[in-house]
Amino acid sequence: MLVAASTLALLTFTYFWRSPAYYPQPPATSPAEARIIPRSQYSEEHRRPYTYRHGNVVVFGAEHKPASVDRQLRQIDEMWRELRPTVALVEGRLGFLAPGFMDPVEHYGESGHVYALAKKDDVQAYTWEQPLDEHIAYLARVHAKDRVALFMVLRPYFSKLRFGKPESPEAFVEEFLGRADHPAIRGEINSVADIDRIWRRDFAGGKDWRDVSDETVLPGYLERLTEDSNDQRNRYLVRLVSHLSAQGERVFVICGSSHAVVIEPALM
Repeated sequence: MLVAASTLALLTFTYFWRSPAYYPQPPATSPAEARIIPRSQYSEEHRRPYTYRHGNVVVFGAEHKPASVDRQLRQIDEMWRELRPTVALVEGRLGFLAPGFMDPVEHYGESGHVYALAKKDDVQAYTWEQPLDEHIAYLARVHAKDRVALFMVLRPYFSKLRFGKPESPEAFVEEFLGRADHPAIRGEINSVADIDRIWRRDFAGGKDWRDVSDETVLPGYLERLTEDSNDQRNRYLVRLVSHLSAQGERVFVICGSSHAVVIEPALM
């Protein structure tokens, strides 16, 4: 048993892919943040994918739809080769993956593909997300704690539904209940039953949460939380890109097309 445990630990650190780390040094605020387009002013009337290069920074704003994946992967490969990045920034935290047995694109979309390129070319990769504790604390300062907890737990599910409903929505969401255990919102949601209770209270008469996708406007206060969360995420992304650029890095960013649009004025 000891040998098996040691072998598993070795594989975890050498073979299996773990989530890209948060950037280890909190980036300083940047004057460029003032030029970010607020989510409330964002217009969906733009090309998809939304891609550009400014100096040594490439931003690939992906269209998160299954039908677009193959075409986008070819574009990503081309822009990756042209930039020859030294740092990759991927959206989300991704998760466990066993290469050779699990398809990174099938599990994590375009971010999974960029992470695979970084692994292949020995390029340092980070998530561009703000550390979760900091992000939740920010949202809890301006929104009710139970609303923040509901949003944080269900947000991955709302995104997942773009690619099809999981066989068990409850099992999918249970994997993210730990997000509600952060100090700023602890005790608000501990189970799927708590989610159902809050949803029935706040969204009676509307769709069940199991049928809600972030491909459309989220119901009620969840859309305002989405706006505030994305504005903060975009500020953090611009800080990170500005910091890495100042260090002389060639930076490849993979994100959703809306993020690419709103941060472009800050990166020009």
